Amino acid sequence: MNETMQTILKRRSIRSYQSRQIDEQELEEIITAGSFAPTAMGQQPGHFFVLQNPGVLEKLQVSCKEMFARPEIPALRDMASKEEFDVFYKAPTLVIVFADPGAIAPMQDSTLAMENMMLAAASFGIGSCWVHSVMWLFERGGGIEAFRNPGITIPEGYIPYAAAVFGYSAQPRPDAEPRKKGAVSFLR
Repeated sequence: MNETMQTILKRRSIRSYQSRQIDEQELEEIITAGSFAPTAMGQQPGHFFVLQNPGVLEKLQVSCKEMFARPEIPALRDMASKEEFDVFYKAPTLVIVFADPGAIAPMQDSTLAMENMMLAAASFGIGSCWVHSVMWLFERGGGIEAFRNPGITIPEGYIPYAAAVFGYSAQPRPDAEPRKKGAVSFLR
């Protein structure tokens, strides 16, 4: 089996992280992998925002957790009620892919970029986990102020379409769940 397939098969969503930050060179390569994802008509509509500031991460985490306490989804309310729950699993890095909503396929372009980054991270032994709470927060009108500070240059009008946390796992990598049978059809 080649290295790419090995990386795909070993990647898991990690939900417990060490506090040490990702190596800078590896982080740059992860972002590069995202920037080389395919985009509709080659538009490259994404903007990658890397958040490593612990204070801003905590502020965003608290906003997301407060949002979880309100929705009509009982499982989210239950998670939010637990004091120790952290929507970012204490990961030291959050990457958000913002994109121009006027692009041809901004959601697909952004999620392809994030998958490239998650696979690149796995190839370095760095864990990752998709965190949809960031998009929910923005959809509900919260969290945007954290990204409109001086020195942060997210293009005007761009919105988040993909987000994931990255860091070194605090626990052994979990085993893969069995794949569902009958999930593939062929017409030849």
